[in-house]
Amino acid sequence: MNNFRNTVVQIDNTHPIFMTNFSGNPERDHFGSNIRRVNLVIPNEQQAQDLIAMGVNVRQTRPNPNKVYDGEFVPTFFVPVTINLESKWPPKIYWVTPNGQCNECSPEMVGQLDYIRIRNVNCQANMVEKRNKPGEYTLYARIMYVEQDVDLDPYYTRYHQSTNVAQASQPDNADLPF
Repeated sequence: MNNFRNTVVQIDNTHPIFMTNFSGNPERDHFGSNIRRVNLVIPNEQQAQDLIAMGVNVRQTRPNPNKVYDGEFVPTFFVPVTINLESKWPPKIYWVTPNGQCNECSPEMVGQLDYIRIRNVNCQANMVEKRNKPGEYTLYARIMYVEQDVDLDPYYTRYHQSTNVAQASQPDNADLPF
């Protein structure tokens, strides 16, 4: 039996599937859990098969019997990643804004990621062996970059450009009107 105790898994250029629970809100979890967790799509089948071979709980979507598909149903592989902010070594979670600004999330701020549109996620996670099931592993976030998506926000460019232009046009020593 292989020991993957110190293995680090990297899942790049992915996105969440289903509802995220960065906040640990039991109402956002299907089973009412208060664990901060996000299900990340595994971008290629080979990585999914490698993780399965290592004992990681990789899941896949199933066809909905009430839905008609255009062509053959193709399952999506995904894996739950736990975000344990109360650990001795909490993960670094970064919120990347559309203008490229990278903000490290505090424990209070990380829950706001549940309410943004996410374009892309890059995640590095530790494999942690389950206490009651030797040989089975869970992923715990180590570093996660969450990129915000504003493609569907028709006002983002309008208001954020005007803010940047207004700030750039004022000299540092300008008198404020109030």
